[in-house]
Amino acid sequence: MSTAIEFNDISPDKTLEVWAKQIIVSYFREMMSHKAGAIDGTDIEFVHDMRVASRRLRAAMDNFAECFQKEPFKKHYKQIRTITRTMGTVRDLDVLIRHFQNELQTLSKAGQGDIQGLIEHLQQKRKEARKPMLDLFTELDVSDFEMQFLTFFEAHE
Repeated sequence: MSTAIEFNDISPDKTLEVWAKQIIVSYFREMMSHKAGAIDGTDIEFVHDMRVASRRLRAAMDNFAECFQKEPFKKHYKQIRTITRTMGTVRDLDVLIRHFQNELQTLSKAGQGDIQGLIEHLQQKRKEARKPMLDLFTELDVSDFEMQFLTFFEAHE
């Protein structure tokens, strides 16, 4: 499960831009640490954790936008927003599937058949929703997004 990153060493000894960079890079690395598990798709918590981390990253980027050059920053922000949205579709289906799987145990045999059909339908939708997510990850790898993001934020002081 994803946990919030703590920044205990922030002090007035460094500029806001330096701390903004450190916070953004930390959230980015946290987000990317869940990518392999999200790609694998076996454990739904990786998609959840990556999405949560992407939302934290976006919040940090919103708070510190003024510290960076507008155009390169905006390009990176839009890509993170795309990641969040793409993963949100998969996550919503994961939650629905889990909910109905838990409900199965409380229903009669007749009711179970209907719910099982719904679960199978949702699993197919999830499979379809994972394709854009996987395509996005491939696109990000091909474009070397991770290196570009880190270069921009780590070099910006």
